[in-house]
Amino acid sequence: MTRFKTSAIILAGGSGTRMGSDVAKQYLEIFGKTVIERTLFAFDKSEYIDEIIVVVRDGGENTIEAKAIRNIKKPIKIAIGGKSRAESAINGLQFVDETSDFVAIHDAARCLITPQMIDEVIAIAHEKGCATAVTSVSDTVKIVGPDGYITSTVPREIVYRAQTPQVFRKDIYVKAIGSFCGDLSEITDDNMLVEKIGHGIYAVDIGPTNIKITTPDDLVTARHILIERGEGRVNSFRIGHGYDVHKLVEGRALIIGGVNIQHEKGLLGHSDADVLVHAIMDSLLGAAGLGDIGKHFPDTDEKYRGASSIHLLTLVADMIKERGFTVSNVDATLVLQRPKVAPYIDKMVSNVAFALSLPSDRVNIKATTEEHLGFTGKEEGAAAHAVSILEFN
Repeated sequence: MTRFKTSAIILAGGSGTRMGSDVAKQYLEIFGKTVIERTLFAFDKSEYIDEIIVVVRDGGENTIEAKAIRNIKKPIKIAIGGKSRAESAINGLQFVDETSDFVAIHDAARCLITPQMIDEVIAIAHEKGCATAVTSVSDTVKIVGPDGYITSTVPREIVYRAQTPQVFRKDIYVKAIGSFCGDLSEITDDNMLVEKIGHGIYAVDIGPTNIKITTPDDLVTARHILIERGEGRVNSFRIGHGYDVHKLVEGRALIIGGVNIQHEKGLLGHSDADVLVHAIMDSLLGAAGLGDIGKHFPDTDEKYRGASSIHLLTLVADMIKERGFTVSNVDATLVLQRPKVAPYIDKMVSNVAFALSLPSDRVNIKATTEEHLGFTGKEEGAAAHAVSILEFN
């Protein structure tokens, strides 16, 4: 049997608009792994895939490198997406190895794809020239006219929902792109381009579990599917508490929640002394049974001098993930007499949520004073408390 070289183009430029999240959907976690990690892992394990091109939004290169591709063993490249899905796929095509025979285009948000599903579609494409993943519909399908009335019923045996991967012989896909003269924003999947040049595309029904993560309900469905596959555990939680204190001194920047706040004093410490983030880190480490931040980032280690605590928080998130946990939510309280931090709270929430790959509504940050009592009330320092809940996968 001829061995064809196949390149995967993973479209990962989506946003969290319909998810209602500040975190792009591909970076949301499901049972300890982000959506994009799950997708890339499946393609990395595919028997037929030889290289992977990840297409991201402009500015997303560093995020992908930090959060997704570290454990991928196959050759991987990063491309910048366009204004539409089709443009992004075309941009990814520019990075495909010139010796590749086939391209497999896949939406990163379809993270429940398995290596077996991928290989099934690609094997058919190698035989037929083009193939696409589909799933049958169980509902009765109606055609509705412009007046809102049903005009006819479509036999559901012939109706399928198009999914990805969509796999094409590279020369056919290049020809389809070159022949298209319309508006690329109207192309909602790559099959449409190939359909327009009259080339047949074989439909491969891979079943109902290759769902696309678009809304919060999809995350719930994805968890149920993964539990059915034996990947998740239900109702297994850990709770951790964190507390930290830092002295206020002149000549230091005041950094809280990853935000540099203008003030005549800053917090003293070996790192950036972000008291709020330190409390959050301790709560997470405590819930996971991993000790405290002093154990992992000691103030005797010069490599942590002046370190960004938000960056250290991402390292803690990785430790938790490796231990088999997903962060469920974080609730933290900052104790500081001055300055007032209310204008910065939303940015603090955003910073912490991004570091933990969480939607912002699962991170809560509050601030209070001690009415001029104690060391915080006398403006000698700041303190923070945090509570975190982890879910065991």
